[in-house]
Amino acid sequence: MKRSVLSLILATCTGTTALSGAVVFSSAGASSDSRVRASEQPTSRSGVVKYAHGDTFPTNAPGQHLFLQKVVIAPGAQMSTHFHQGTQIAYVSAGILNYDVVSGTVAITKPNGVSRSVVGPRTIRLPAGSTLVETPSLVHYGSNAGTTPVVIQLASLLENGAPLSTPVGLPAVAPTAIAAALSSSRTTLHSVGTNVRYGWNDLEGDGTFDSQPVHVEMLGNVAYTAGTGQFFGFVTFTFHDGSTLGFQMQGQATTVSETLVTVAASLGVLGGTGDYAGATSGSGIFTGSRNGPVGSPVDATFTYTLPPSPPS
Repeated sequence: MKRSVLSLILATCTGTTALSGAVVFSSAGASSDSRVRASEQPTSRSGVVKYAHGDTFPTNAPGQHLFLQKVVIAPGAQMSTHFHQGTQIAYVSAGILNYDVVSGTVAITKPNGVSRSVVGPRTIRLPAGSTLVETPSLVHYGSNAGTTPVVIQLASLLENGAPLSTPVGLPAVAPTAIAAALSSSRTTLHSVGTNVRYGWNDLEGDGTFDSQPVHVEMLGNVAYTAGTGQFFGFVTFTFHDGSTLGFQMQGQATTVSETLVTVAASLGVLGGTGDYAGATSGSGIFTGSRNGPVGSPVDATFTYTLPPSPPS
């Protein structure tokens, strides 16, 4: 199977016991359903209580799963070292959190409004009212050395199908990356006034995967004002053996100069054929640029991850 998975996953555990089995959210069977689920009963293990407030699949972030939860850390409890598959915002609403940055950089804002970046290895104390922004490259853990509980409010945007928690130490596999030069094969564009253009653009090009050719087709629906605005659409990869893999995308185009426009989008798996017939979840990003108006060639890079294949 031509699949890869990036193990950048939250591990929430205390002492030496992982809490992966205590996670109250399930991301199995992820879809584009944007409804918020009802809160579930809290779970507790080794001094950490987790409350699930809800989760949803945002339509403006294909391939992503958004969670809202609360974690209460009892005095003396400690989480194991972990990192996230996605971005997480944490707000300390009670107590003083001891926060250890093992590697990477975390952005923090103290209660007085002063913001700074902390580079690991480093231990910092975060009182109630502090905020952290945690990225996939950040390895860290928290603990409570005080005499009162630490309460943390969490908003996490993770890849579809990714477990919420995995201890550091499990192998990480690099995501798949495909670069291609895309040219417009068909366009239907309309102009409104002097600055607004909207319509659709069908682009095609070739790249490589595992040293084999792969054909890329991207159908984008656009609505731009002076070259800047949102787009959405679909991407299809056709591999050398005829297998296909389809994504939906949602993104933004930004005019940098009179000639340069950059584009970026999130990707969510729709399904596939052949080797990818069982692909039901997975996500990634598309980045690119073009020198000219809509319809000009696009230098594109697609980076995506898929859940591991079940054993045969």
